[in-house]
Amino acid sequence: KGRFYAFGRVFAGTVATGLKCRIMGPNYVPGKKEDVNTKTVQRTILMMGRYTEPIEDVPCGNICGLVGVDSYLVKTGTLTTFDQAHNMKMMKFSVSPVVQIGR
Repeated sequence: KGRFYAFGRVFAGTVATGLKCRIMGPNYVPGKKEDVNTKTVQRTILMMGRYTEPIEDVPCGNICGLVGVDSYLVKTGTLTTFDQAHNMKMMKFSVSPVVQIGR
């Protein structure tokens, strides 16, 4: 079975291998038990181009990959250890093309 890396930015605190966290999907509503799971991060990795390097922990402000939470995230989600946390809203991007075809 192929695995995916959950890829994202650490906004606060530290994420580490073995950390038990709540995975809240985009449809999570605080107080409900839908679209929320509690799982352990199996590995934290640093992604450098086509290479990956396993690391113990990642402090806030950095971008990393996580192994073990990929099956609970479809496209976007929020990971936290705080029980009363609210999920972060999905970012909507409005971009225009950078390259245009000359005529």
